[in-house]
Order: sequence, then structure tokens, then C-alpha cells
Amino acid sequence: MQSRCSGMLLTSLLIVTVTSLAVFRTSDAISRQREAVDLTPQGHREKPPRLNNLGHFFLARFQRLGEPSDLEDAISMLRDVVDLTPHGHPSKPLYLDNLGNSFLTRFDRFVELSDLEDAILSHRGAVDLTPHGHPEKPTCLGNLGASLFARFGHLWEPSDLENAISMLREAIDLTPLHHPRKPKYLNNLGNYFVSRFLLLKEPTDLDNGISSHRLAIDLIPCDHPNRPGHLYSLGNSLMVRFKHLGELGDLEDAISMQRISVDLTPRGHPEMPRYLSNLGDSLFTRFERLGDPSDLEQIISLHSHAASAPIGPIGIRFRASQKWISCAQRIRHQSLLHAYSVAVTLLPQLAWIGLPLIRRYDELTKGADLVREAAAAALDSGLLETAVEWLEQGRSIVWGELFQLRSSYEELSSAHPDHARRLRELSAALEDVSSTREKLSAPSEQTQSAVHRTTESLSQEAARHRALAIARDKLLREIRGFPGFKQFLLRRQFSQLRASAHSGPVVILNAAENRCDALIVLADVDHVIHVPLATFTFQRSAGLQNMLEKLLGHARVVLCDDRKGDPATRHGVSWESLLSTLWNGVVKPVLDALAFSTPGDLSRIFWCPTGPFVFLPIHASGFYDTQHSEPGHKVSDFVVSSYAPTLSILALAPNSNVAPSCDLRLLAVGQPPSDGLPPLPGVDTELELIRAVIQNSPSARTTLLESSVGTVEDVLSLMKEADWVHFACHGIQDAANPTESGLCLADRRRLKISDIIALSRPHGGLAFLSACQTAMGDERLSDEAIHIAAGMLFAGYGGVIGTMWSISDKLAPGVARDVYEQLFRNGTRPDYREAARALHEAIGRLRESGRASFVTWLPFIHVGL
Repeated sequence: MQSRCSGMLLTSLLIVTVTSLAVFRTSDAISRQREAVDLTPQGHREKPPRLNNLGHFFLARFQRLGEPSDLEDAISMLRDVVDLTPHGHPSKPLYLDNLGNSFLTRFDRFVELSDLEDAILSHRGAVDLTPHGHPEKPTCLGNLGASLFARFGHLWEPSDLENAISMLREAIDLTPLHHPRKPKYLNNLGNYFVSRFLLLKEPTDLDNGISSHRLAIDLIPCDHPNRPGHLYSLGNSLMVRFKHLGELGDLEDAISMQRISVDLTPRGHPEMPRYLSNLGDSLFTRFERLGDPSDLEQIISLHSHAASAPIGPIGIRFRASQKWISCAQRIRHQSLLHAYSVAVTLLPQLAWIGLPLIRRYDELTKGADLVREAAAAALDSGLLETAVEWLEQGRSIVWGELFQLRSSYEELSSAHPDHARRLRELSAALEDVSSTREKLSAPSEQTQSAVHRTTESLSQEAARHRALAIARDKLLREIRGFPGFKQFLLRRQFSQLRASAHSGPVVILNAAENRCDALIVLADVDHVIHVPLATFTFQRSAGLQNMLEKLLGHARVVLCDDRKGDPATRHGVSWESLLSTLWNGVVKPVLDALAFSTPGDLSRIFWCPTGPFVFLPIHASGFYDTQHSEPGHKVSDFVVSSYAPTLSILALAPNSNVAPSCDLRLLAVGQPPSDGLPPLPGVDTELELIRAVIQNSPSARTTLLESSVGTVEDVLSLMKEADWVHFACHGIQDAANPTESGLCLADRRRLKISDIIALSRPHGGLAFLSACQTAMGDERLSDEAIHIAAGMLFAGYGGVIGTMWSISDKLAPGVARDVYEQLFRNGTRPDYREAARALHEAIGRLRESGRASFVTWLPFIHVGL
């Protein structure tokens, strides 16, 4: 092989030059072909072939540059070609095959199963319509095999793999030895054999895979653009055999093949990150086997170049950044902070705004702990403000993007009003289509014809969703090219973030593997106040979370129960131990740093927890035994606690200080009889107590709205009219699918998080969620705040009273009454920003009354302003 390709360096330079020219020529061809299409009238026999050529050029440019709009244009053109070509036309199979290829390419990019099914359908149609003996039959068979193999990789159905192998074998048998497409078929067949080996562990499959890959390389010319990919495949199959048999020769050969693949791949090629990262993985395997430190330096270089590449699959680049971090940590490499910076920048791109909501959250699980570890690394280097900036950039990512869609872009409006208008229009349309897509995706009982219509509508909305997201991305790139707008809607500087602490200190609690810290942000202080939690560790925070689970028992997951009288000790652990540990290890050091030393002088404080801290009752920390009955031994003696998922959510809206002149409209929603869940006797009492408070404060000018039917649609309609909302019903945090979490309403339906965030309402107002599990969150993505209370915040409510677990139906009405009495005490229109203090006092009275156990008063929390 070496003798045949002795001019490898010259070939590599040639490929770089040819590829650059190819991009230019493709763009030029697109311009000329588009003009030809525009000049060709509808119905003309040349219209389909010219559209086909144009679609092919768009697809080729996407494969070189990775611009999603090119892929969408290609599919649009190729769909039109198929629609315009009558059945029986000799070119119909070719057009179907091309359309299938474009669908398969989009599946690889966005992983939408509907694209994969469309690809298989198109490719199967091409195979069926192509007669035996036709020179394009092998191509159609090979492409159908590729689609089936992709489905196997997604759904793991062995029959798809068997059918893919069958298709490729037939394609190879029908193709002469020196046909230019023969190497591609052999390469793909080799991949399929290796996949079957990994599934069934049959050694002959692995041998056949390697043989197919070697033959493909022998047959392909040295200067062919597919040669790097074939070398990459052979390297992978040799690595599989090394891991199976442990022969060092296979490992060295794999590295050699992968290194040549990298050398032959032109800079800027979208597959370069994959090849670089894969070579890095193989070198890491050798490092683990032989321990040569020089390998580690190479590995860091390879993964850093893969992660930093301007184009290429975002998942590949993000995984490369994680491997870069891991290797840099091993030797305390100087690039570690840069690696974290790249990874934190890539993390939001995993959850691209053009993906469905559940996919966005699934993608974020790939980097669930990343931002906390990044912040810890920044703290190790004394970069306190960078730590805060990263924590803001890499947490509550989905909520943050939603918040951006609803921004008014005042600064942009002043400098570039037309761009601001277009951005507002695109953002509004994108939010609307995202909401529609979520509704269409929701499971429901439908007839077969209705299911077909829904699937078709969902496909159309998915296409519209992607198109709008792509258009918005393009517009943002354009805006960021303007002077002074380079960081528009990107990472916010600390100087901007600290303004969010306008109502009191914001305390970010960061839990990383090797350190825990409190980072205090004050509006009038230009630096972060750093409080290392020296006696507190990640293991201790996780241990306290486990302790909490034991203490709660079933309280976290049952729908309703009066748990008054639950013991303060369960399974050998006690509430006093949990809360005193939090006080000594976390909260008291923070209060000392803030010089909050006088009990009763109650400042607001906003806790912004991360990781395991998210699930711990920071707001209740302290000593509760009889020896510490005097004030000064628990957090509630010094501050009024609120929680905040991010700093940005605390930023005041431009008109937040304007006193409204109209009546306050408060919507009260009780448990509907048709929710299909056990009755809550306390709900009627609770709503009656709220009515009484309002009636006793006539000068507060409050109108009480109530839903007569309690359906999702009726409640959503009333929420648009109301300023405040109060729910007294069942709530469920869906552990299997957190985005399905919601409040249980009529007809056994939930008012889900996706319904809540689709609301378009002015900023401000209170949402009181007197229901179970409304601020519980998801343990897989603790830093994304996937719960109902956060949904209310990001829907525009300024503050939310929620619950960390299930609550007592007997005690909830009294808490609600006391909160509203405090808010309405002056007889004037109440301010939602006083809700935290009102809850603080209501829970204090309940706790001191002796009528409630820890488990019944602890779950009530305030979130937001």
C-alpha cells in the first residue's frame, strides 16, 4: 500500500486544493443551475432533471460545508423532482434514490426517525423500480442497505442489519471488480460485518469485515476523496480486533491507518473532527496499554483540534472536548481551562433550538456535570468571574433559549432596527411552531386515519421548525458581524450578570467532584465573593441527598397524604442531622461572609444551587433541637430565602416597577372532579379561604377568576387574562419524561410544562402552586430545572411558590390563607415580590405551632423574585 501511494503528502495537498476549488465550483454551479431552473417553465420535460441537478449541488455543498439550509434546499428540490416525474419514467428510480440519500443525510444530522423512514421508503422504491441488469441497480441496493443499517444503529433491530448485509452483497456481486463504486460497497459491507461481530461475537464476521476494508483500499485510487474514509473504517475494524484478541500489531496498524486518514483529509472537511478524535481514542488505548507519556500529548492535541473545528457534527466535537478535558486533567495540562471553555461553548449547541423539546434535554444529558466541573477548574485558577459566567452559560440552557426568544432586543433595535424586527418575527414564529410541534407529538387515542394526518402534520411542522431555526441562526451570525454585537445573545459578562442581584445577594452553590464552593454575587460589587466550603464535599452533598430520600420515604412520590406526625428520624437518620449539616457546612459560612449576624434583620437572599444541592432544603438549614431554641441558629432567623435557576431569570423587566392601574385578576384553579385521582378534601377549604381574604380586602381591587370546567384549554385561556394564578390540585413530576410533568386537570389530562411555557403573558405576577412535586426537578439533569415552578417563571411569572415534594392536604389551606393575608394586609394591590416574605412568615407560624412535622412544612419554597 505504501509503495502504491508514495506521493502521500503531495496527494494530501492536492486534495486540499481540489476540495477548496470544488466548494467554489459547487457554489458557482448552484448559481448557474438555479438560473436554469428559474428559466425553465413548469411542465417542461427538462424541469425535473435541472431540479435534480440543483438539489444534488445543494447536497454536495452541505456535505462539504455543513450549512443546514443547503440540506433543506436539497430535500425541497428533490421532493419536487419526484413529484414532477410520472410513474414509469426511466429517471424515476434515480430521483427516488437521490431523495433517499438526502433524507438519510438529514437523519445523520438531526436524528429524526421520520427522515430515516422516508429514506428507506425512497430507497426501496428506487430498488423496486430499477430493472435487473440495469447499471444503477447496485447503487440503489447499496443505498437501501445504508438506510437499513442506519435504522439498525438507531433501533437495534437485527433484521435491519441482516437485510443491509444482504443488499450490499448483492450490490457487490453485480458490480465489476474495477468499477469506481466497488470500493464504497466493500467499505460499507465491511462496516456491517464488524457491527454484526459486535452484536453476535462471531469471529468470521470480524475477519470478513477487515478483508472487505482492505480490498476497498486496494481498489480505490490514492487521490480519491473517499480514501480517507475507507482508511478510517479499516482502522476502526483493526481496533475492534485488537480489543477482542489483544494483538499489539492490530493496534499499531489501526493507528497507522487512522493517521494516514487524518493526513489525507483536507482542513475544514466536516469529517475531520471524527477522524481526529478517533485517532485520539486509539492512541489513548495504546497509552493505557504501554504508558508512553508522549501519546498523551498527542491525544490532547488531536482532541483539541477536533473540538475546536469550525464545522463537523456537534456531537463528535463535544465528545472530543470531553476527552480533551479528561486527558488534560491527568497531567494538569496548560490547555485545561481552554478545553473547558470550548466544551461550555459547545454544550448549548447540543440542544439546538430546531430540535423537539425532549431531544434537546436528551442531548444535554451528555454533558450533565460539565459546567460544574468547569467552574471548579476556573476557581482552581482564581478566575471567580469566569466561573460565574460559565455556570450561567451552561445551566438551564433550554429555558435560557426560550427567554431569548421573548427578548425585546432594545440595544439592537436602536442600532439596527430592521434586524431587530426580523429577529423578533423569527423568534415569535419559532416559539409558535415549537409549541405546535410539542402538541402534535403528545400521545393521544386516535383512529388510524387521524394518526396518519397527525404524522403528516408533525413532519410538516418539524420541517418548518428546522427552517425557522436555520434562518434565525443565519440572522444571528449576521448580527454578530456588526461592531459591538460580537457576543450578541452569547455568553454574558459578569459585569452584566451582577445587576440581577438587585433585590439581594445571589448565592451560587457549586458542587464539583473535588470541591464545593459558594459564589456570592452582589449588584454593587464588581467582583465575586468566594466562600470555599472547606468542610463540605461532593460526596457529602450526595450523601445528604440520599439521607433526604430516606427521611422522605414515600413522601416524594405519593400524590397526597397527611403526613403530620411522621417521625423526625427514619432509617437511622434524622432531619436535625441533615439540616444542621447544611447549616454548618454551607449556609453559615455564606452568612458570615455577608456579615449577616443579627437575627431578625431579614434580608432577601437568592440561592442558586447546582448538582446535588438542587435537591437539598437549603432554605431550612439550621439547628432545631431544644438546645438551640433561641434565634440565631437557623437560616430563617437571618434571611428570607428564595431559589433561582439562573441569574438571568432575576433580571427586572423594563416595566417591572410601573404600578398597574387596573384591578388584580387572580385565577384560582381547584381539583376538577374528573382528574381521575383521589379527592383532596382540603381544596374546597383552601379556595374558600382565598375568597375570604379577597372579600376582606375590598380596597385591594382584586377580581377572582375561577375555572368552571377545569380543562387544560379553559385554564390556559384564563391564565392569559389573569395577573396571578393559584393551583390547588394534584401535581406530578414525571420521572420517566420530565417534560410531561404537570398539574392534573379535568378529563385525566395534565397542564404540562410544555403547555405552560407556550403562554404569552407580560412579565410579573405570582404563581402559587399548592400541589405536590411542583419544584422537584429531574436528577439526570439537575442543572436544567425541569419542573413546573421553573416553567411558570419562564412563562413570565415573576415569582412562584412551589413544593419540593408532596404536601399535606390538611395543612396546605392554612399556608395559602396566611400567605394571602400577609400579601393583602395593607388593603392595596399586593406586590408579587412580597410573596417570599409572606411564605417565610406563614411557614414560620406553622413550624412554631407544633402542628406540623419537618416533612410537611419543609417542602414549601419560593422561586424567583
